[in-house]
Amino acid sequence: MKDLLEQETKPGVAQSISDRLSKELVIALVGPVGSGVSTAAEYIVEILKETFSYQVCPILQPSTIIRDESHRVGLRAPEREPLDEYIIGMQTAGNLLRQKFGNNYLAEKVVERIFKYRHQAGGFDGDIVIPGRRAYIIDSMKNTEELELFRQLYGDTVCIFGIFAPDSLRRERLISDGAAEEQVKKLIDRDQNEIVTFGQKTRKIFIHSDFFVCNDQKKDQLRTKLARYLDLIFDTSVHTPTRAESAMYEASAAAANSACMSRQVGASIVSSDGELIAIGWNDVPRVGGGLYCEDDQSIWDDEKNAIVDRDYRCFKWGGSICHNEIRRKKIVSDIINRIVTGNVLKRGITAADIAKLTADTEIDSLIEYSRSIHAEMGAILSVAREGRHSLFGSTLYTNTYPCHNCARHIVASGISSVVYIEPYVKSLATTLHSDAVTENPTEKNKVVFRQYDGVAPRNFLRLFRPSTDRKKAGKLARPPKATALPIFRKQLDAQADYESKIVADLARKEQDSDGDMSRGSSRD
Repeated sequence: MKDLLEQETKPGVAQSISDRLSKELVIALVGPVGSGVSTAAEYIVEILKETFSYQVCPILQPSTIIRDESHRVGLRAPEREPLDEYIIGMQTAGNLLRQKFGNNYLAEKVVERIFKYRHQAGGFDGDIVIPGRRAYIIDSMKNTEELELFRQLYGDTVCIFGIFAPDSLRRERLISDGAAEEQVKKLIDRDQNEIVTFGQKTRKIFIHSDFFVCNDQKKDQLRTKLARYLDLIFDTSVHTPTRAESAMYEASAAAANSACMSRQVGASIVSSDGELIAIGWNDVPRVGGGLYCEDDQSIWDDEKNAIVDRDYRCFKWGGSICHNEIRRKKIVSDIINRIVTGNVLKRGITAADIAKLTADTEIDSLIEYSRSIHAEMGAILSVAREGRHSLFGSTLYTNTYPCHNCARHIVASGISSVVYIEPYVKSLATTLHSDAVTENPTEKNKVVFRQYDGVAPRNFLRLFRPSTDRKKAGKLARPPKATALPIFRKQLDAQADYESKIVADLARKEQDSDGDMSRGSSRD
């Protein structure tokens, strides 16, 4: 950094700071077993090399690290066949390594390999990182601690690709690859949501993806999707949002209106023709229709001849409590008190013991006592208030999987499909309404609930409203793909270093200006 600070500002500080922005990309893939994560990783490598002229580090596979390091937990590297035993063995070894060395152990080993590759690729001048067209593909991440480490270390240059496919197709792929049929369900369930502390929790990290990729068609269609996302990252072509991307952005933006203390949920409804019909979010309903909002805090009251606060949302009404949670706890407490006062306990058993036994039961999943209406209901009701549209055949987009209460209203309203991002474990939608709701996209005559496929809403404006001009001299102007720079970049040096350079350059310019004025004055 010393050399940077000693450089003259030609043409200015802004340019030297820009020159010190990273060109590297760290692309991590996440997805459940059988979704095609490795195939997607290979396509991304091909596209980056052939289209964008990037140096790409050999694909970084935590599975390879697990095999190399399994001896550290007293295990031999699992044999690759049969497939089901291999996967279970790898999951077990990975869990034990995380348990011994920390939840981000595999991520730290990946960082070690990135560091070594950058050295080999000429990416350092002494201890200074040289900006270069280098990419690192990670196949794949399995827990949020790993993601947090990469985000902290590599900042905006980290892009997460969430790869998924319908469960039925994943089962077919696993069986085709040699997994025993009776073991497939166990593999899928374990990978999605292991109970043990050091489990993989694929779903938890999946929802943090920057791009969601449904891999349920032919391989060339998967490659086309990935190429589009990379075009967006480098801003080399003109792409506009798909209908699904626009609708999910509307739903995600609507969620910001919610003051719910549990979670912010948003929903949008789009007609079969692609027209936005309604949006909704979860919050407390108010008299006259609609929900309370920030504007309700100050309302003129003619009777009191004063401005009064008419905002009755939970965070500022009735003790500022979550009424659903408090009532759930009261139910458990009442049951325990009845058992204790009923003298049915054996000696030595306490109320605390009973509380432990009832923890994590379905009582915790009760959602009946909330004062808020849910986002999906809010969107449906807004159509009823306006009376201008029909919901028949429409699609509802929501950032969170609908609960069973909303599911029955969705079915009754005539909505034909639901698209969601985040799972909701409390939902019994497919259990209570299996006659009308399905997650199988090929099943007809039911409302299909399916995972979102597209750009993550948080990247919507950044990717679809880039800062570069689209035309030059009246003609389309896009940067050549072989030299284009990614939108996702970060500073390679410390903020204080840049501040020091700006202060030094500023002092030099002022000193030169003072000298010029002094010489001009002496001539006069």
